[in-house]
Amino acid sequence: HDMLNSYIIPKTFQTVKEYVSESFRVPSHQLPRVFFHGFILASIIAAFWLLDSLKDPILTNTVGIEYQPYAKFWSVVTTLVVVCIYDYLTSILNKQTLFHVISAIFGMLMMILAGLLSNSTIGLDNKNIDPTRWLGWLCYFSIEAYGSLMVALFWSFTNSLMDLEEAKGAYGLIISIAQVGAIAGSTLATNATRIGIAQLFLIGAFMIFTVSLLVKVYYLTFRDYIRETLIDKNIYKAASKLDGKDNTELETAIGSKLLSILEHISSIFSGFYEGLNLIFQHQYILKLLGISCLYEIVMTVLDYEFKVMGALSTSSSSSVGLLESTSIHIQDENRFANLLGRFGQVTNIVSFIISFFGFSIVVHHFGVRHTLLVFPIVLFVAVVVTNLAPRLWVFFFLVSLLKGLIFSLQDPAKELLYIPTSEAIKYKAKAWIDVFGSRLAKAAGSYMSSWTGGDVHKLRVVSEIPCLVIAFFILVLSWVIGTDFQALVKSNTVIGETAVAVTYAVDRDGPIRNGLRPGDVGYDGYDLQLFEGVFEDDDDLTLINASTTPLTPNRARAKSSHF
Repeated sequence: HDMLNSYIIPKTFQTVKEYVSESFRVPSHQLPRVFFHGFILASIIAAFWLLDSLKDPILTNTVGIEYQPYAKFWSVVTTLVVVCIYDYLTSILNKQTLFHVISAIFGMLMMILAGLLSNSTIGLDNKNIDPTRWLGWLCYFSIEAYGSLMVALFWSFTNSLMDLEEAKGAYGLIISIAQVGAIAGSTLATNATRIGIAQLFLIGAFMIFTVSLLVKVYYLTFRDYIRETLIDKNIYKAASKLDGKDNTELETAIGSKLLSILEHISSIFSGFYEGLNLIFQHQYILKLLGISCLYEIVMTVLDYEFKVMGALSTSSSSSVGLLESTSIHIQDENRFANLLGRFGQVTNIVSFIISFFGFSIVVHHFGVRHTLLVFPIVLFVAVVVTNLAPRLWVFFFLVSLLKGLIFSLQDPAKELLYIPTSEAIKYKAKAWIDVFGSRLAKAAGSYMSSWTGGDVHKLRVVSEIPCLVIAFFILVLSWVIGTDFQALVKSNTVIGETAVAVTYAVDRDGPIRNGLRPGDVGYDGYDLQLFEGVFEDDDDLTLINASTTPLTPNRARAKSSHF
């Protein structure tokens, strides 16, 4: 027993540590921090896959499966509202607080939905299937918003703390750990018949609250590393917030006063559109938008075909018609949830295998550009095969493979493309791409699906050519942006931060310092406290130190060149 504790266990731990470090090319001293990133994402993904496996059965047995395309379409509107709120919160809250706020909101929301689903009048015990049953819509929109927002927030947070070389190895390990959570969430969904859907929502709420706890522990454990990293990247505002200052103290530190009510409202609306403006200012980010969102059109069509077939196969009625929703009985909700749980298990097992054994190897040996080509090639082949052999098991296998590739290969490779971008792009533009852009693409796919009125045969006829064209276009676009990425890394260029020029108006009225008046070269009569409300982002702070000619209070303006 003493030998086991003193030699065998430490030796085994050290061997595993060395193997993981060598396999993913992550320095051993960084493994604890990378593992913690993985634990945070695992909690997010576990909750998502559990709830995501339940949202379609709930919609099917309250509203009707034929309304799923409309649910995806209208989720764009609801998610847009969520993105606007998130976009504003990123400008007033530090990252840690943002995690706590969003986790608390969604955790409490899932608890409320659990109570409503168990209600005999409006919950799942009500066997009447009607498009006016708002609970089915609310569950669908809430789960869609959670999956979009929390994952986008996690990757924005992670991107801000890792450079390119570190990310090449760490992202594969993070995804591998996260897939364990995804498998756990999907496995729970397969027990919907035994546990119950309402009870599973409570478990999902607990997982969401766990995210907030893990983030808090992460900041306490790696506080010094986070502060050093942010300071090295000249993120003045984020580094200050880590010292425990609230927003009012931070504004005071840079000499700003509280905005008036009208100015505050104006800043909210300007913040909402800042992320969108950043996307259209840079061609590189527009291409990133394309490879991040266009595939969702094809995946939405394939996913809808698969779920319609699944709903029919798990129905207790042998003569189910998609437009005769009342023939799908309420007891079928759990069997459909079980099927989607199995689907989630297969998807995440595939994703785990690829991320653990494949991502780091592929990226290091073939580079980011070639890694980006894998998914669009498989997507193109899948569209061809599903049209030639439209069977449930074919869709089950290919859609699970595609989703596994998205989570384990495509998404981590896509995240690497954000490395040579500014902090504003990483947070604000990325939020719009991952949340709103993705939802808009899904809405397009859902709109295409709605044309057919639930007839999957007609849907295949209508969507075959558009899906093939989109898949091929993504393949070409992936090669182009991969080439751009290599050029940016080679030239050490950061999109959104390069070639900063300053324009300003000189005011001759001001205190005389050392015989110099305002506007004279070398005049240093102004300090940060005089520039009220001028500095709207972190980059502006560096302009004071870089400028050889003084800026005038309330009249300085900064303008970045666009690439």
